[in-house]
Amino acid sequence: MSHQILLLPAMLTLGLAISQHRDQLPCRTVNKEALCQGLGLLQVPSVLSLDIRALSLSGNRLQSILVSPLGFYTALRHLDLSVNEISFLQPGVFQALPHLEHLNLAHNRLAMSAALNSGSLGRLPLLVSLDLSGNSLYDSLVERLLGEAPSLRTLSLAENSLTRLARHTFQGMPALEQLDLHSNILMDIEDGAFKAVPHLTHLNLSRNSLTCISDFSLQQLQVLDLSCNSIEAFQTAPEPQAQFQLAWLDLRENKLLHFPDLASFPRLSYLNVSNNLIRLPAGLPQDSEDLHAPSEGWSASLLSNNASTKPLSQLLNLDLSYNEIDLVPAGFLEHLISLRFLNLSRNCLQSFEARRVGSLPCLVLLDLSHNVLEALELGTKVLGSLKTLLLQDNALHELPPYTFASLASLQRLNLGGNQVSPCGGRAEPGPPGCVDFSGIPTLRVLNMAGNSMETLRAGSFLHTPLTELDLSDNPGLDVATGALVGLEASLEVLELQGNGLNVLKVDLPCFRHLKLLNLSENRLSHLPAWTQAVSLEVLDLRNNSFSLLPGNAMGGLETSLRRLYLQGNPLSCCGNGWLAAQLHQGRVDVDATRDLTCRFDSREEVPLSRVSPKDCGKGGFKNINLIIILTFTLASAIVLTTLATCCFLRRQKFSQQYKA
Repeated sequence: MSHQILLLPAMLTLGLAISQHRDQLPCRTVNKEALCQGLGLLQVPSVLSLDIRALSLSGNRLQSILVSPLGFYTALRHLDLSVNEISFLQPGVFQALPHLEHLNLAHNRLAMSAALNSGSLGRLPLLVSLDLSGNSLYDSLVERLLGEAPSLRTLSLAENSLTRLARHTFQGMPALEQLDLHSNILMDIEDGAFKAVPHLTHLNLSRNSLTCISDFSLQQLQVLDLSCNSIEAFQTAPEPQAQFQLAWLDLRENKLLHFPDLASFPRLSYLNVSNNLIRLPAGLPQDSEDLHAPSEGWSASLLSNNASTKPLSQLLNLDLSYNEIDLVPAGFLEHLISLRFLNLSRNCLQSFEARRVGSLPCLVLLDLSHNVLEALELGTKVLGSLKTLLLQDNALHELPPYTFASLASLQRLNLGGNQVSPCGGRAEPGPPGCVDFSGIPTLRVLNMAGNSMETLRAGSFLHTPLTELDLSDNPGLDVATGALVGLEASLEVLELQGNGLNVLKVDLPCFRHLKLLNLSENRLSHLPAWTQAVSLEVLDLRNNSFSLLPGNAMGGLETSLRRLYLQGNPLSCCGNGWLAAQLHQGRVDVDATRDLTCRFDSREEVPLSRVSPKDCGKGGFKNINLIIILTFTLASAIVLTTLATCCFLRRQKFSQQYKA
């Protein structure tokens, strides 16, 4: 009330001047929100409408926040003062705004001495969110700065210089639900530091210097981010008073040696422990049924057979990538009945098996890429929901022929960077250890790049309606006639890059739905003729031996082709009328043919875009003249030879008559 009485005379005077100066103000007002950000202002404007409810002053050069003129705008609910140079807050400045709900003071200079002298933010009874991030605040200053805020729900102290949290740090804000402390230097959290915030549900402690989480007891917490610390152990309180509500836990980029014991978190749905030092000890045989006696380091959360506890039975996403796992015992995944995404990439796995009927029934994506897998054993009725299987960059070479045929829902399979070879159709049995890819009705995307394949046999993908097929980087690959038979009605993307192909034994015009064709890095000089319209949009022919792309062979691509890559081919400047027409008429993306060159008879390379029909015409007349000269010379030589022969015969006959 005292603040309002002091401001009353100023407000009366201000009201008379507002109408005269408002047109000169650079701020914009939209629906009672004043937008004054990024204008280089040195102080809070004093000529705004008094009834504004939101004021944005971010990105200016404000240094001090005073009661006058800010206190004029008593209807303010949202105030954004972020990204300024504020180092002084006049005592009581925010108490002059009785309806203030959202206050943003991020990225200022509140840690300077002037801020220390100004005391706390004061009592803010209606404040719901407060952002103090990026102010270089340290422990004692935060405790002095934070005032009483009984309605506060969200608080950010991220990107400051906090080293510890004390018991009384968050007193005065009993309704707090979300707390962001990322990117500080926190090394210690005092026991009871969060007792003053019993409704806390979201806590971000990432990018600090924490080394251990012991006696974790925040039962009400739902989201906890502990990533990018130096945590070696995560332990809950020995006897929690109530069931934990935690659903989201991020422990990536720490120093965990073992999988944490999470049996107390039955509602956990997301768990990320990637980029740690975790190994899963082989304490139990792979086929053991006794999971009651875990070896050292085993997590009780995944080795309990007590059906009533159902450890991690609601887990949906588990990321174990970038660890040191060389074995996944059967019992480890036994209770993950709801798991949909499992990432085990970039570990040291030599084998993986899922043989038990009903294993991982809800799993949709399994990433085993970038390991050293040599063996993969999948049962006949396992992974029934699996749609994506990533196995690239392993050492797989001999697999059971029907390894993937048993996966009833498989849609995407990446086998790039292995030593796997397709078997071929029923009439073309392959070598021992080959894999049968025919007759998999759900499979749509298959990557077999870099598998050192020698032969792709006829009927390799019969009755498997692939839409994308990558067979690139298999040098010396022999693609047999009929190797892609059965894909004519489904294939949309075909990659044959870097195979050293001299002849293409694929009838490409039959693939009416093909949209992308990559034939780069081969030795091809001819293509089959597209005489009818097709769907091809991208054609990559880089680094081959093409000199001509005749119009009678490429006519069917005129309506669909959008991008054409031809760099690295010995193109002829003349005889490529179809290509020149595409370039000059803008039918082909110019970026795809940038710096494209061709050659005349002189073998000198010139930009294809500069070649005109006249250039080729002159070359044609020169060729005709040369042919005429050569013909005349040859005819003259024949005539002279005939005359000389006749003269010689007549002279010889005359000599004989004279002697007689």
